Formats: sequence, structure tokens, C-alpha cells
Amino acid sequence: MPRTTVWFATNRRENPGAADPAQRFAAAMADVSGAEIAWGSAFVEGTDPDPARLVTGRVDSIQDVTTGGLPEAMRDDILGSGKPLMVFIHGFANSFPDAITRAAFHREWLASTGVAEADCSVLAFTWPSPGLVVNPGDVPAGVAVSLLTLMGLALNRQLKSPLANRYLDDQGAARASGTSFAVVLDQLVPLLRALRAAGRRTYLLVHSMGHVVLQNAIDAWIASHRAPELLFDHAVLAASDSAAAQAGQPPVWLTSLPLWARGTSLYVSNDDKILILSETVNDTRRLGYTGPPGQGDAVVFPPDRVRFVACGRLPDTAPGAGIDGSHQYYRRIPAVRDDIARALAGQGAPGQVTL
Repeated sequence: MPRTTVWFATNRRENPGAADPAQRFAAAMADVSGAEIAWGSAFVEGTDPDPARLVTGRVDSIQDVTTGGLPEAMRDDILGSGKPLMVFIHGFANSFPDAITRAAFHREWLASTGVAEADCSVLAFTWPSPGLVVNPGDVPAGVAVSLLTLMGLALNRQLKSPLANRYLDDQGAARASGTSFAVVLDQLVPLLRALRAAGRRTYLLVHSMGHVVLQNAIDAWIASHRAPELLFDHAVLAASDSAAAQAGQPPVWLTSLPLWARGTSLYVSNDDKILILSETVNDTRRLGYTGPPGQGDAVVFPPDRVRFVACGRLPDTAPGAGIDGSHQYYRRIPAVRDDIARALAGQGAPGQVTL
């Protein structure tokens, strides 16, 4: 099994004395202005992307942690890797080690397709989630709460505080982290320019609540009056836990994304049970469940630039299938993985696609 390098940037507060490298960064947020964003290198052992196993591995070590902007040594390492670069933003209930090992898994999972452009380096932006679905203190003594319990409450429209508190706390942290990710993007611009000038492709992969981070980062970039810049060859938006519409129209951040990414693939599934939970909490349809309104409008969503990929019909035969698995289909089902790899290579079928 490989030893995978994951470069990272984070607005989590550091625990420099942690004996376990996986606990180097906490769930608390550092300075939301971006001044305390930490950069570093993580090494993950034991990742196995075989569809019969799907092992995310463990954080073996954390090295070269620094603040003050993208370290020159990291920039040189990424340029020297000879590979495309993927920037990854994780979703709800991902601790620091969850985010790092998930990023390592994505690297190995996509590389296993054999598509050269999908064999990429990865840099994770990890925002402060503690990795909990429910706050322990919000559960009455002696009561066991599972995702199945939450799903039953959601279907009966009874899911509310306090069981939704952890989700809402993560959602607030994701919103607040948009400014930090905008700073990270700004600091990555020279590297992304250099990679693309050298003929190396650049990608953005966002999962679940990570889209709240992305949305607020784009809003922050626009509010700063800085002009958009084409930074990514392709953006992969998987199981988006953000609103499907704004005032009945497609979300502005989504229609603006082609200014930052040459191509975009939005993966949706009406079998995504986690997004049903989210819809109940937010009282609004989620983007990753249906896609946005007007997705057939070729003016708003040019089919050669924006793809909508429906995945709800695909069977999931990987180990550990269940409620959470339905939200992780993009990294569990080989057919979705293979479509992502083709999209990264610029070979994805255009427009509206059903896998």
C-alpha cells in the first residue's frame, strides 16, 4: 500500500504538543481573517482504493507546519512532482484526520483509473469540524442515536434541535471558513498559474458541506472587488450540501464558477439520504439532490462548460453501504470515479448525463 503525501492548508487551531500527529489540529477555529492559516505536509499510510476494501488509511506524520502564506518549499515540491494538482474541500463531520485521509484516498482512488490526468497531487483545505454527527451532550442519557434514527425523524419532519445542533454548528463553521479559503486561493494563485503555464492541469474537488465554504469564498472574492481568474481546468462538485436555488434562481456562486474553472461537473443523486436529512434541517432543497433550477438552459449553463451528472440509479456494492454511503457515492462507485477521471482529462460527456 502507498505512502501518500497530502499537502494542506487549514484555519483550524493548532495543537503543537499533540503526541498523535492525527490530533495536530483541533476543531476550534483560528483567526477567521486568514492571518493564522497553517500550511503543512501530511503523510498517510495504508490507503487502499480497491472497491472491495475502500480503506482510507491513517495519518502517519505531519511535517513542515508554518504560517504566513504558501511555503516556498511546498510550492517547489508541488511543481517538482510532475503531476496535476487537485485542491480538495471536505464536508460535514470531518475531523482533521478524516479530511487528510479522505484527501489521500481521493488521490489513490482517481489514480487507480489509469487516466494519466487523474494521477494527481492533492492539497486539502480543512476547516474546523470535530467529526461528530451529533453532540454527545445533546443526546439524553441512555439513548442511542444513529443515522438511521435521524433518518426516521427526518422522514417524519421531526428532526430539529438539539439533535441538529452539531450539523448547524458545522454549517456555521463552513460559512465562516469561506473567507479563509478565499485567502488560501489568493495565496495559491501564483502556483496555479505556474502549473497551468507548464501544461499541468489543476482541479478543484468539493464534497457535501464544503460547498458552503466554496460559496462563501466566491462571495468574499467578489466582495473584495477582485476580478475572477481562471484558476482550475475542472471543478468537481460532489453531493453538494448547499441550497439548490436562491430566490428561485440558480445560485449565483454556481453560475459564476465558470469564471474560475474552465469546466465544471456537478454530481447529483436523488438516492442521497444525507441530503434528505439536510433538507429537513434547512427546509430547502439541496443542490446535490436535484441540481439547480434551469439546468437545461444552455445560456446559463453552457453544456461544453458545465455538466450535470445524475448518479442515483447506480448500485453501490462496496463494503459499508448504508445511509452515509449514499452520500459518499462519488468515492465508492467505480462508474462515478471513472466519469470524474474522464472529466478531469477534459473527456467527459457534455451537458446532462445519467450514469
